[in-house]
Amino acid sequence: MTEVGGLVVGRESGEAVPAWAERFEALARHVFDATIVVEEDGTVSEASESVTALLGYEAAEAVGHKFERALDGDGAVAMRTCIEEFAARRRLTTALALRARRFDGEWIDMEAVAANHLDDPIARIVVHLRDVTEHRRAAERVREAERRHAVIIDSLVDGVMMVNARGVIVRVNPAFESMFGAPADVMVGRRLADILAMSDTRGMVTVDGDGRPVTGSDHPLLKSLATGERFAGVVHGITRRTQPTVWIRINSQAIFDRAGDTPAGAVATFSDITEGRNAAIELRKEERFVQTMLDNVDEGIVACDADGRITIFNQAAKRLHGLRDDVDPIGRIPSPEGLRLADGTPLPPDENPLTRAICGDRIRDLEIVITARSGAERLVTVNGQKLLGDDDRTLGAVVVLRDVTEQKRHQERLADLALRDPLTGLANRILLGERMADALARAADAVPEGPDGDPRVAVFLLDLDDFKQINDAWGHDVGDEVLVAVGRRLQGIVRPSDTVARLGGDEFVVVCDVGAGEEERDRIGARIAAALAEPYRIGRRTFEVAASVGGVLADPDDEDPSKLLCRADDAMYRVKWDRRRARHSRFGGPR
Repeated sequence: MTEVGGLVVGRESGEAVPAWAERFEALARHVFDATIVVEEDGTVSEASESVTALLGYEAAEAVGHKFERALDGDGAVAMRTCIEEFAARRRLTTALALRARRFDGEWIDMEAVAANHLDDPIARIVVHLRDVTEHRRAAERVREAERRHAVIIDSLVDGVMMVNARGVIVRVNPAFESMFGAPADVMVGRRLADILAMSDTRGMVTVDGDGRPVTGSDHPLLKSLATGERFAGVVHGITRRTQPTVWIRINSQAIFDRAGDTPAGAVATFSDITEGRNAAIELRKEERFVQTMLDNVDEGIVACDADGRITIFNQAAKRLHGLRDDVDPIGRIPSPEGLRLADGTPLPPDENPLTRAICGDRIRDLEIVITARSGAERLVTVNGQKLLGDDDRTLGAVVVLRDVTEQKRHQERLADLALRDPLTGLANRILLGERMADALARAADAVPEGPDGDPRVAVFLLDLDDFKQINDAWGHDVGDEVLVAVGRRLQGIVRPSDTVARLGGDEFVVVCDVGAGEEERDRIGARIAAALAEPYRIGRRTFEVAASVGGVLADPDDEDPSKLLCRADDAMYRVKWDRRRARHSRFGGPR
């Protein structure tokens, strides 16, 4: 047997090589994996050595056997049909997809091209074979991947559109069809730009997130195809006749070719955000309403999130803290700066009402003082508590600040009016009784300093001599001014710890703590009388007013202010009587 170019061309040594053998040599060098020559009855008469690599058979072993024996049932039928058609001269060449079993039992896929040479000198059928097993498997894997991708894309809630390099739509998923009311068979195969232009003419208006009209060239999918850029979160509103606007969020990106340089297409996803956008608009409206309401209430309202950062700080709270309108505390951590307790103690950082509230304390009517940067102080009451979600998760805390500065001052004024003489502002009988009781209690608790140094309480009751004549001569208004002047003078000559009170009319009381007994009592009484005897300038007139001053010392066991006051009243009348007798004696009256 003679081998020419890998083909068996002769059976006996020295046999002349036919002229057509050279043609087979060229065929054997073809790009196909193997070449065989088949007789009209299907028997292999020649085979290239590459058959061994393809099917695992030696080329010599293949010769003389029917080729269809290596094929599966469908392949065998296809091969017989092909030979029959060749023999009948109905076909000159044909392509076949065959499945053959290798010598080792493995099945492989082959592409075959059969050529009819029954009429030429070859008088045989030439079959070129190529192993496409891996190619077909790879193709099947690609198809399987495409099927999986198709299932995934078709199951997406978001709409999907794909275009090729020319902007022609190649795929839309069911969600896109439902979202836009556009069937796939209408969309696929048409240019996206043409569909957008047609939509504009049919009354479909597209706007951006700010309501400005959008043209077809502004569509993110076409922009990605043209530029290769990725666009994310582009919002378009689409309005059809008599229908509300549908808001769509679009993400698009280019699909590049293998070289990665040129867009071979583009894909975009479309998310219907109408419900979320409308809810966000309503939420913003509600937030504006709530903020407007918060800014118009008199109470300061401050809230924080779960991390302790301020989320609400209304206008009333800003006014209480002395903050300008352009100062925004939102996002800050609450500070105890400028906060004090009602007694003046600086507020520790962990005692900040908002901090306490978020830690779980329920705050009720806590009084604190807020000192603004200007130095102004406001007394406020604070109520606050933690904010919890439906799952009891901490959302934050809120406190309400109520300015009670004026209320407190008013209450103090009312309390002061209840304890003060309305004309002179001195203590009245009620406050005098409280002060005398306090003084007596202090004296009883004090440690004696010696026989002559026991802490005692001195009470002086004084009455203005001939005050009625001032009222009769100059009127009650002038008389009242004299009484006010007397009260001021008394306050000026005693210690701040002493009490000066007006009982009514022209009667006044002074209560002092003394430590030197009767000697100090008499010295204070004389000083009071001398001070009151000085002239008074009322308007353009000068008045001289003398006073009768009677003073007594409280006994150690004297705990009744009323009795002590009665003793002082008796002492005052003794002084007044003695002064009258002395005046009558000086002018020749009866002794």
